[in-house]
Amino acid sequence: MGSSAANSELRMYALSWAIRSKPEWQRKIIDSVIMDKWRKEALDQQEALHINEKRTPNMINYVLTELAGYAKLSNPESGIENGPFDAIWFSDRLISNETSTLLRAAVTNLEDYLTWSIPRCAMGPIIYGRTRSGSTLLEPPKNDGSGHYASNALSSSFCWLLSDFSVDATNGAVTLVSSYINNLHLVMHKPLYCLIESVLTSFIPLFERVLSRVNGQDRDLYRDVTPGSGRIMVEWMFGTWSGYTMKLCGILVPCIWSKGEVKRSLREKAPKVLPEACTEYTGELEKMLVPYSLRGKTIQCIVKLANIHLTPENPEYKGGSWHVEGMVNEHIFASGIYYYEEESISESRLAFRVTTSPPVYHKQDDNMDSHCCQDLGSIAMSTGRALAWPNIYQHRVAPFHLVDPTKPRHRKILAIFLVNPSIDPIPSATTVPPQQADWVFAGLDEARADPASAFSRVPAEISNAIHEQFPDVFVARAEAEEYRLRLMNERTIFVKVHDRELSHSFNMCEH
Repeated sequence: MGSSAANSELRMYALSWAIRSKPEWQRKIIDSVIMDKWRKEALDQQEALHINEKRTPNMINYVLTELAGYAKLSNPESGIENGPFDAIWFSDRLISNETSTLLRAAVTNLEDYLTWSIPRCAMGPIIYGRTRSGSTLLEPPKNDGSGHYASNALSSSFCWLLSDFSVDATNGAVTLVSSYINNLHLVMHKPLYCLIESVLTSFIPLFERVLSRVNGQDRDLYRDVTPGSGRIMVEWMFGTWSGYTMKLCGILVPCIWSKGEVKRSLREKAPKVLPEACTEYTGELEKMLVPYSLRGKTIQCIVKLANIHLTPENPEYKGGSWHVEGMVNEHIFASGIYYYEEESISESRLAFRVTTSPPVYHKQDDNMDSHCCQDLGSIAMSTGRALAWPNIYQHRVAPFHLVDPTKPRHRKILAIFLVNPSIDPIPSATTVPPQQADWVFAGLDEARADPASAFSRVPAEISNAIHEQFPDVFVARAEAEEYRLRLMNERTIFVKVHDRELSHSFNMCEH
């Protein structure tokens, strides 16, 4: 549950992001002619709006002067910029063309392999009560009873199997520490290992900015200056009208009015004191971006490849659900996505929202049953774009469709989920051996066929017995598919429950 931003501030974010989504916006903000044009357009747009939806001249001026601050946060070399809301960062040139080309080729080879081997979090997870970390049988974590999270946010059956990576203290280069990445064969998919290290190296500055923005001082509503108590709906009653007692109000209005009718009448007619912005930007963005470095640390990440294929028979993706990544078991702190390939797909956007606490003071009938969520904006998804955000934000992929409905096309992404770097490490591929029985059987078959191997001289009866009596720590493909379906069902239920709880409505009615 987070503190909510004022609606006026959200409107200021939206205006800022609309400008910063324009091509070459950093060049344009130093052109006074263009800035004057944007100012006039923004002011003209307010005329047709209701007072509760307007941006005041101060708000518009603050947004325009704040653009210089956003420009200072940008990195010209990597192309990293701030997105539609705090702690959302992106770049359209974070990954080199060479790495992107090699990644597409390597993933194609992977897709030509067994479909189930594509790195998916649901395949080959930690299975509590069966998977071992070294000699230790892994058991589900227990809810500490602190109330920090609901019991249904903690899985008692599964945990995604992540890998450990070291970040060089000098140059930030990432190296895999674990012996493998779950579902990526060390021999057949070896090229992907180097490419994942390269992509993750590029993502480190993005993740560091997410961590900086989240770990810095609490977000202050520095854009707004709300007079008095800040209780917008009732400020006039307790401020402007504080000298008028209900007895006096009874003299001023016909006595046939009830006390409630008096209040409603005065509330409707009295001038409302709405939030106002500071006159201009004074450097708050730079002050709030407290540096955070991952260099010299070992981080834990989950790597995932995801494809969306559209065909003439199924030409439209109807959009995803609102969700965060993982459950409490995985402790995912930030999500990163790289869109490395798409063909003839209409524009789609990734939208964000965050849950908020119910209002401290609210009349019973004011916005009753409204959801306690605030939309944080959205960002277009396009080939070559990389972005990262804190996992406290729910996200949702908006619908998209084939540009040419007669030709099958696709969108492909590489996702990296960063585990909270401030907690003790959780079980990973460093201590959990590969669980894919197919990998082991294939290795034994190769050894049996190699004349130089001692295993080739083992009698067939013994070799077959080894196959039949293999330890249950290894999971056969059919069984792994069953576990995958169980895990996906568990996570689907969690997403629905989590979304329902985060988008809870408030109702101040007392009966």
